[in-house]
Amino acid sequence: MKTLFFTILASMLILSACKENNMTPNGYEYIKLKTTNGKKGKPGDHGFVHVYVYHDSLLVNSSRDYGQPVPVTIPDPTTLKSKDGGPGKSNPIADVVGYMSVGDSVSVLIPVTDELRAKAGDILANVKMMTYNIVLADVKNEEEYQAYVTSEQEAIKAQTAASQARESEVATLIDGIAKQYKNGELKAKIQSTSTGLKYMILENGDGQPAQKGAPVQVQYYGVLTNGTMFDNSFKSGRPYNFTLGKGEVIAGWDEGIALLHEGDKAVLFIPPNLGYGAAGSGQIPANSELIFYVELEKPGK
Repeated sequence: MKTLFFTILASMLILSACKENNMTPNGYEYIKLKTTNGKKGKPGDHGFVHVYVYHDSLLVNSSRDYGQPVPVTIPDPTTLKSKDGGPGKSNPIADVVGYMSVGDSVSVLIPVTDELRAKAGDILANVKMMTYNIVLADVKNEEEYQAYVTSEQEAIKAQTAASQARESEVATLIDGIAKQYKNGELKAKIQSTSTGLKYMILENGDGQPAQKGAPVQVQYYGVLTNGTMFDNSFKSGRPYNFTLGKGEVIAGWDEGIALLHEGDKAVLFIPPNLGYGAAGSGQIPANSELIFYVELEKPGK
């Protein structure tokens, strides 16, 4: 339903392009979707935007998936040189945000030229038009922006420290689970899939289900079946980020994380064919079954 809605919306935007023709200093055509009387930024201010990126009519990325808007500095159009203009030579988001007020939304149309396609590679191989739907959520001056950056850095430090403090706790938990698994004590609690993946939900979260094709962030602690730890995210204090279902991680993760909701805490028991197989990897011997304690965090956490 979500994909259908955005497909219809994108089609409407393309059809409406002929009704209103606005151009940014760098030559991007844009369509005003919603105009308000909200706060307007000036050059040097920082706009906070939500962005939806389409390849033709297909939604491929959205800042909403990350749970927070993207900051972008508003440029001074009087300093632009004509040779620097044109699609592919500047940031289309920064190029248009100076024309927007808080609450406004626009659609920036970017024809995919041969030059742009050559720079992007396979990702734009068959794409004719990129469309950026942009919503301006907030504007901050430099002082407000620096205060925001400081606040974000402090929040990240606090979250990192809290996560690192849990490493020994999680280590004890997964060590006990590995021993119970080896002794066959968890059979009644473990669920299995047709591929041979086994999993056990320890705690249910209250968030949305993981979406294939969307970014996810996962705290994890990985051990061999004998309890030997080979990697974990708690040491660094930051979750691992990847796009679900794109083959960026081992198959057992792509399948296992897709079974979870945001906030879930679970254990994945991953057979060799869904892990590192006969090749192994680093501290992981060939044909090893892997045990991962995982927490699917909410975007932007």
